[in-house]
Amino acid sequence: MNWNIETGKQITMAIYVVVMALMLIKCRKIWKENLFFIVGYVLFSVIDIFCYFYFKSTNRSTEIFFVIGFLMIVFFLYLLYYFQLLYWPLLKKMQFILLVAFAVNIVVMFYVEDDLLHHFSFNMLYTDILLLLFSIILFLYQTFNSDKILELNNYLPFWISVSLLILFIGSIPILYFRTTVSEHIYFFILFMLNLISNGILILGIFLNKQDRIR
Repeated sequence: MNWNIETGKQITMAIYVVVMALMLIKCRKIWKENLFFIVGYVLFSVIDIFCYFYFKSTNRSTEIFFVIGFLMIVFFLYLLYYFQLLYWPLLKKMQFILLVAFAVNIVVMFYVEDDLLHHFSFNMLYTDILLLLFSIILFLYQTFNSDKILELNNYLPFWISVSLLILFIGSIPILYFRTTVSEHIYFFILFMLNLISNGILILGIFLNKQDRIR
């Protein structure tokens, strides 16, 4: 497969910039309820863009930025986002348990992984994804059993959840088989997942009318 990895990375970074610009333009309408997600998305985008240029200019490892920034901070913000969205007492308690599990996982990974800060842990990533997927399921269960389902197309957290589901569920197989597929196929699939996920996120930002469905 003849896929230009560098071009794919550059297009992905351009998409990040577009999404962040849209978030800034729409900030008054989406900022309050979606604060934790927006901060997490911006942080990941900035880390990814920074690491791309940092590695090209220094040829030094960037894994510490992804371990701390992505695996620890970004996923924590995403889990906190769903904790904020959940208002059913039982679901909120379950989400709190997921947050505790996330913190415990970090402690355990520091114990079992060698030099965690300088080695990207896929075991930690898989656990983070699993916790996030559980969080999304709790949120969708609440949403589909509430009045928000009547105007689902205008509810940005729903589109954010769909975007995250596509990105992370789609990423699990290719990440797991990353050592058995060619580098070009690996990065092409990740590029397509990012493209679809961000496309859904952009759609959700434009359709959002949360003020009407509170």
